[in-house]
Amino acid sequence: MRKLVFLIGLAIFSLTAMAQQEFAETGESEDSGFSAVCPDANIFTNVFDQICWDCFLDGISLMGASTADEPDGAAAKGPVCSCTDALGVPEVGYPLAFWRPAKVNEVVSVPWCSPALGGIKLQETMTGLGTQTHSSLSTTGNVKKSFYQYHYFSYPIMEMLGMLAFPSCTDGYIDMDLLYISEIDPLWNNDLLSLVLNPEAIIFANPVAKLWCMQDCLSTTADQQTEDSYGCAGCDGNLYPLTGNVIRQPDKVAASSLITQRVLAGLHRKGLARKTIGDTAMCKPEYFPTIPRSQYKFSMMFPVPQAASNLASSTISRAERDSSDSSEFADNLAGGNADGPDAFNQCCHPMGMSTSRWCTPYGGRERAGLDAYLYLIWNYRDCCVRGAGSSGE
Repeated sequence: MRKLVFLIGLAIFSLTAMAQQEFAETGESEDSGFSAVCPDANIFTNVFDQICWDCFLDGISLMGASTADEPDGAAAKGPVCSCTDALGVPEVGYPLAFWRPAKVNEVVSVPWCSPALGGIKLQETMTGLGTQTHSSLSTTGNVKKSFYQYHYFSYPIMEMLGMLAFPSCTDGYIDMDLLYISEIDPLWNNDLLSLVLNPEAIIFANPVAKLWCMQDCLSTTADQQTEDSYGCAGCDGNLYPLTGNVIRQPDKVAASSLITQRVLAGLHRKGLARKTIGDTAMCKPEYFPTIPRSQYKFSMMFPVPQAASNLASSTISRAERDSSDSSEFADNLAGGNADGPDAFNQCCHPMGMSTSRWCTPYGGRERAGLDAYLYLIWNYRDCCVRGAGSSGE
């Protein structure tokens, strides 16, 4: 009997030691909230690798002097500007416009999974997991759709790093914060219910609207984003309905980009996202019921950052890097590709741009077993810089 008890105790000790060793190697446990199906995006440890800092210089304008072409709908620039304070007293300042990294949106197929928060599960449930098949009146019998959840974060990385201090040009956030979560939104998984806030979806479900959006796909892919195409999503698909249901397509990157566009459109309708571009938004961001498309740019942070050294290491062999010209290698590090004349050689792109230009030429941005995507959302900000105590909110 003593031998039996000893053997049972030895077995329990061995299993405990093996579990501790596995946790030490993988950093995962059942109670920790970490899971193999929920990856860690490392957005804090790789902050300099995953952020395309070149985007900041793409359209900066100070007192009318601009470094590059400004987006469609930008405010008319001059040497001075003025806004009124809370008492109605005019305050004189100078105009400033620039692209700023403002938000992060993560698109996941596993509910409650948050790669941005280290790969944790916010809640242990699988409601809404996977791909759904919906009946259709077409001759094929069924139309297969995919369903995604999203989590929307504030990410004012410039303010967090102390890189920029313009109280007149901030959105009020000074740290990373979870702003919206789709799992608790009853409108996100119901196409019919979403019509309550977005009845215009019926208007855009016709052949004329499809032709309009085809034109938007072409202009966006040519890097000519316009504000007028508020009802389209470029080449990613149909902007409406503003839910997580998308017609299943082989390009999951395009599907995740489409979800992020729907997120912004829905938040603008709810008043949780504001228009920050144009003359009327210089003193304070304004409510805008549709999405001002020229105001935003996307830059993928995960699984393959558009601006990162691991992009080059994942698409170029070590021998090729050692033998390549230094300027060509630097171009690859920045998300460019000297061999592809049609490739988009910037590491942030207009939303809705065809993945055949910003994604496919670099070997694609999908990774086997990873169905989670993070996008850094760049926001163009027109503002009038006044005194140190003035705020744009």
